[in-house]
Amino acid sequence: MLISNRRLKIYVQDEDKNARGLVHSSVEIVDVAPPNTDSDSIPRTDLRAGVTELNKDELARLFQFRNLIYIGTISKDGSPHITPVWAEMVDDLILINTFEESAKIKHITNDKRVAVSVVEQNNPFNVVSIKGKVLEQTSDGADEHLKKLAKRYLGIGKYYYRKPNHKRVILKIKPEKIMGLSIHPAFYFLAYSPWLR
Repeated sequence: MLISNRRLKIYVQDEDKNARGLVHSSVEIVDVAPPNTDSDSIPRTDLRAGVTELNKDELARLFQFRNLIYIGTISKDGSPHITPVWAEMVDDLILINTFEESAKIKHITNDKRVAVSVVEQNNPFNVVSIKGKVLEQTSDGADEHLKKLAKRYLGIGKYYYRKPNHKRVILKIKPEKIMGLSIHPAFYFLAYSPWLR
């Protein structure tokens, strides 16, 4: 596919002649919104109609499945550092398993503040962002915890990528601010128009 002169050009294969032909489509790439002539368009005041806030159970549910969790820490020079990890939520704490020499551990030694983000893999419009602090880091039960997470994320109770000299550590994070929302994907794709802002 090639975009040229703001018109979409599509090259198709001719099955009979094995030749490529250029077919102009009726799609035009434009930088401005088309005029809103649709009387059934959703008014601006109803744009949040399909959006709901996540409750505590829905938040916990995001940590029950194979959704990757992204943790952001603050480097010694003040720059952000983000890493995808496996995690679970137990009671009101987020537990992340890492190894003792990881950058996360070094950063948390200097600054306990972290940010965590989760996006549901089956509905990328179920999201949560969390600001919190690491209350504790412990190696007690860390090996068993890694096996438990490996069973959930890989379907097997062993983490084959573990290096023998890596001592495992569990980070226990207490959420302080939680921002989450859930948009049903059908509503988002069928009813949302960026031109109604």
